[in-house]
Amino acid sequence: MDAITDIFRSLIEPGIILIITVIVLIINSIIFRRLKSVASDENLVKRTITFTVIIIATVSFILSLPIEKSLKGQILSFLGIIISAGIALSSTTVLGNLIAGIMNNSMKRFKNGDLIKIGELQGRVVRRSIFHTEIQLEDSNFVTIPNLFIARNPVKLTRKTNTVISTTVSLGYDVPRTKIEEALKKAAEAAELNDPYVYITELGDYSVVYKIHGFLADSGKFFSTTSLLNAKVMDLLHDNNIEIVSPTFMNQRRVDEKMFIPVVKKEKEPDKDEKFPEELIFNEALEAAEIEKKKENIIKLQERKETLKTELKETKESKRSETIKSSIERIDKLVEKLETSIKEQKD
Repeated sequence: MDAITDIFRSLIEPGIILIITVIVLIINSIIFRRLKSVASDENLVKRTITFTVIIIATVSFILSLPIEKSLKGQILSFLGIIISAGIALSSTTVLGNLIAGIMNNSMKRFKNGDLIKIGELQGRVVRRSIFHTEIQLEDSNFVTIPNLFIARNPVKLTRKTNTVISTTVSLGYDVPRTKIEEALKKAAEAAELNDPYVYITELGDYSVVYKIHGFLADSGKFFSTTSLLNAKVMDLLHDNNIEIVSPTFMNQRRVDEKMFIPVVKKEKEPDKDEKFPEELIFNEALEAAEIEKKKENIIKLQERKETLKTELKETKESKRSETIKSSIERIDKLVEKLETSIKEQKD
């Protein structure tokens, strides 16, 4: 009887550790379920906390077992070997994507809706998870990129405002440089780019390479504006009687004093209700960006609410108290409205 009692007593501490672990995991799940509408990376943080709690609980459970210290040491050594082997193999395993996902999200390199370029892939971020990132390409299709690939390659993030749009064109030495630069700047202005400037990037054997740059106010029109800039460059060069052909073209075709410039027709006025291609191509990515923005607004409103609550406790004027209470009520309504909108978009 005494032996059975001793066994039960020796198992009390491991049992308490198991109970505490279960309670912590349940609390963690409840907290993140409540924060789901306002936290952008709740799944990543939740899983990281869960993983950490399980590791700590496992070590504590082993140390509390009623066994010899030498045996405990052997078990912990074996556990350490397993973890070390997992980390050593992380470059080619799921654990590698897990570590890369934690690193990418902690660095905040980009967020949902951002226009990024990784290698040859360029598109807008739709969602980020603990193992991979999904982006919507310029052809409106989706691609899933492992986080390990992102960690190993440079990520080009396009600015939301005042991003630079550019294009290149090679022209002959027979055309004055100033005339070309003036035409290219007018083309950039016609494409609604600000502060255009021209670089001469190469002096070839037969032609000069010009590169026209301009600042785009809204990167949401990045691809359509790039196409429009190319179109305006052609139009303005043709308007100034500048041929966009190879200097050897005349020799090859054997034509004399003939200008190869097409007749320009008047363009149709764009429809005001017509959507930009980006709005159709990146529909889900733009929706994810909108949700992200709403979540950020909710966080800001909640921070403002906490500030008002502190001020309400400190104030003694009844009139000021009523004003603060009204402000808090308005914030609550706005938060509720934003959360409802986010839920509707997700559904």
